[in-house]
Amino acid sequence: MAIRETLSLAPGLSLAHTADGRRAVTGRLSLILPPVSPGVTAVLDALAAGGQTLDELAELAGHGGLTDAAHFHSLLAALRAHGAVARSLHLDGVLIARLSPEGTVSNRGSPRADARYQLSRFAFSRRVDEGSMLETPLSLSRVWMPTWHGPALLGALSTSRNSVEFAKVIPGIPGELTSVFLRMLLEAGVLVEVGAEGAPIEPEALVPWEFHDLLFHGWTRWGRHETGYGGATFRFRGKRPQPGRKPPPSGEPLRLERPDLSAVVQRDAPFTEVLERRRTVRNQGERPVTRAALGELLYRAVGLRHADLADRDQKEARPYPSGGAIYETEVYVLVHRCEGLEPGLYAYRLEEHALYRVQARPEQLERMLKLAAAGMIRTVYPQVVVVLTACFERMTWKYETMAYAAMLKHVGVIFQTLYLVATAMGLAPCALGSGAADLFARATGIDPLVEGSVGEFALGTRADAVSP
Repeated sequence: MAIRETLSLAPGLSLAHTADGRRAVTGRLSLILPPVSPGVTAVLDALAAGGQTLDELAELAGHGGLTDAAHFHSLLAALRAHGAVARSLHLDGVLIARLSPEGTVSNRGSPRADARYQLSRFAFSRRVDEGSMLETPLSLSRVWMPTWHGPALLGALSTSRNSVEFAKVIPGIPGELTSVFLRMLLEAGVLVEVGAEGAPIEPEALVPWEFHDLLFHGWTRWGRHETGYGGATFRFRGKRPQPGRKPPPSGEPLRLERPDLSAVVQRDAPFTEVLERRRTVRNQGERPVTRAALGELLYRAVGLRHADLADRDQKEARPYPSGGAIYETEVYVLVHRCEGLEPGLYAYRLEEHALYRVQARPEQLERMLKLAAAGMIRTVYPQVVVVLTACFERMTWKYETMAYAAMLKHVGVIFQTLYLVATAMGLAPCALGSGAADLFARATGIDPLVEGSVGEFALGTRADAVSP
């Protein structure tokens, strides 16, 4: 069986000519190369074409003498340092795996014969381009595997093995190939060494991290994406209609009292005083919050202000900021005890400053209240729970990569706004650190992939004061 390890420019990169006749690497990187001889230029073209081993490229560079060979090796080291060089592993002419660095790389060395390795708990694979992509948030490199060989070998690394054991684990796959593949995985950062006691050896900084948290953190920031970081790309413009506001719910609206903001300004404590008094209040009073107080809170914290923003795709403003003025967040109110409102779930229609009753399963709403109480470390249900949902496509229609992260940031600014308004009004606010998106979906019948709950906020009167 013929094993070949070849070099090429990483996917998404190509060579181009500059105006002064030099060569440049273009794509997700932009690198202007120094002037080189025609011989080195030919070697760079061979690297861009791919299919040559390091020895073959070095031999080609050597045809131009020692100077060309030195220039090529210097350029190759620089390209590797910038993550511009991919390595491909072939078996009898068939591509088995390709290691693609996506940024500045560091040399993790070769597998040691006396060491045992297994897949890192942060490693994962997904389908990409008719193959499997193996990656980890710990590294900017990834390994693409278009055939069955790579995934089969990965299965063997679910338990720790040394290089000798790994070479024999899959019949029909030669040891020379497994050796190169193991080195690729180590360089990609998807392997972890296992100590003598059988526990993976991880850096101390990784101990508090969970897989999903580190993955989310890395993938919603710059630098982790083959095609670059997608911000406001408007990727669905011309492909899908731009999502607008939801139609009014069925049923009769329950009008809420709109507060006189000029009177509120005179009544409220100064901003700095409110900011300094803001606290999470888990103990709620016996007297329920009133419909008027709930209406004031909703209007002041999340209500519509005006709907004519110049030079904006969206024509809406609320008291809190939203990326692109999109305002993908919808507001629901789960009422347990509120003077002037029957218990149940309501959708807040900010255009009308009104509530609409949502037909929901009572046992599911009961479960939501129970979970909210647990989130407050209490057994007594909160008087009211404000449920924030996101209409996902409003954001993903315009934004790419960062869309969901932005939605969660919006939840944060809404929480702070609710806190400050509730504090100014003398109410008991309590943001909840967890919620049940699936439970909300079952209770309401709303498709959770279209609109799902992303935040919950408990509200009631204070035990030590009388609410407005």
